[in-house]
Amino acid sequence: MTSRVRRPAIIAAVGAALLGVMAAAPPAASAATGTATCQAPGVAWRVDYQTQNSVYGPVLTATALQRRTLPGGSWTDASTETWELRRDDLPSETPGGFTQEPGDLSTLQGIPVVTYLSPRFVAPDGACTVYTHPFSNGSANQPKVVAAGDSLTASLNDATYNQTHIQGYIEGNFNAAGIRAEVEGQSGKYWLAPPDSHGQPRTGIDKAGYELLDEVRGLLAHDPDGFVLALGANDAGQVAWISDAAERQTRINAAKAAIGQYVSELTAAGKCVVLITPPDNLAHYWGSDPWLYAWSAQQLTHEMRSLANASATDLVKLQDFAEHSWDHHSYMPNNPQVWFGSDDIHLNAVGRLAYTSEFAQAAEQCV
Repeated sequence: MTSRVRRPAIIAAVGAALLGVMAAAPPAASAATGTATCQAPGVAWRVDYQTQNSVYGPVLTATALQRRTLPGGSWTDASTETWELRRDDLPSETPGGFTQEPGDLSTLQGIPVVTYLSPRFVAPDGACTVYTHPFSNGSANQPKVVAAGDSLTASLNDATYNQTHIQGYIEGNFNAAGIRAEVEGQSGKYWLAPPDSHGQPRTGIDKAGYELLDEVRGLLAHDPDGFVLALGANDAGQVAWISDAAERQTRINAAKAAIGQYVSELTAAGKCVVLITPPDNLAHYWGSDPWLYAWSAQQLTHEMRSLANASATDLVKLQDFAEHSWDHHSYMPNNPQVWFGSDDIHLNAVGRLAYTSEFAQAAEQCV
């Protein structure tokens, strides 16, 4: 097993350190070039880039942004459209977090990123994300597994541990099991983006800010062995705010359909998918009714269990955190160990270790 050596990283948006990196980099003529793509229904997106060596490691800069209509369209220039450049945060910033910068090509060309921070570009339609250097931990001959989730996943980091494994506990445990990881743990993520403040469906990059489908599609282009998906707490929480029973059911049905969309796209590509169920007991989701949260989360848990049980190809699997954690909530009598904080959704220190184990067990179902 090989781990990355962590070094200070740079990005133009964070200030004057950029000048030192660019001064240390060789002339542009010696730069290596590359291309990465992602695909969504009816459209594909492409980023051309160059990398240059520096004292911080290879530094990547976008050189062209393109799109093509599927099937059979030609690549056309998309450099004047608004994309979003993302990269992993440093342990000294927000361990497990990411930094984002919107802009067209002329803007993004001025933002080089070291490749070990997994630079990626959200396409203008928000439907997929172009990853340039995912899975840069571990060894090239090891299997690759994506781990994607919400704030529970994002919490599996700390500033000390991330000095060795920049994507946190999940990366460290995957690597220990001989698996390369790409971790997308992002707070406030849903299976299906909720409506905006005007009650309208979200679109484009705004929609990508609430879902993980664009990341899933982008990482699919890099042919991983499996995907571990851990979402649902936020979907249940936003449903629990709704007083009208019919509207609650409508939103739950839409979230269930979204889970099915992720699963169908990935299994159509022959990929193993492990669904991690959300905590589905009484919980205080930003002041919503705990009983409505529990009802909503249990509906989503049931859907995930059903999808796994119904998998004709056995590509869809389950890691049932709802079941494993049901007696670890703060209000359970004689609970063996509490895994959650006062809201009974977010994890305490013991719970973070238990949740990391859920991801490790899930990944091993795909390799």
